[in-house]
Amino acid sequence: MDNHQKLLEELEEFKKEKDRVKQIVGKLGGRDNIQTKRVNMLLIGMIAMLLFTGGVLRKIPINVTMYCAMMLGIVKIIWLLYEMSRANHFQYWILSTIEIRINEMSVKIKKIEKSLEELKN
Repeated sequence: MDNHQKLLEELEEFKKEKDRVKQIVGKLGGRDNIQTKRVNMLLIGMIAMLLFTGGVLRKIPINVTMYCAMMLGIVKIIWLLYEMSRANHFQYWILSTIEIRINEMSVKIKKIEKSLEELKN
């Protein structure tokens, strides 16, 4: 009965850890955080301001306006790639940790099965 209780406790710990990991990965890969939203709004605002001052008001030559807008678009793409790589790295780290834990549990289960077979014999 003692082994059964230990197994139930380990199962509960595993479920808690699984839920915690699920929440962390969901937060990371799910929605935009405040910093990303601010950077997006800043870049979009700068592009809109450039296009307004260059295209409508004619204060900046249109070529310079377009080059600057393209540069800001490229900065946005670089920011997006950076955020994606950071999220992917964290998810890889979490999945590696889960794999290690599963391997540890597999070894424990094999030991338990072996001891049960010895008890039967």
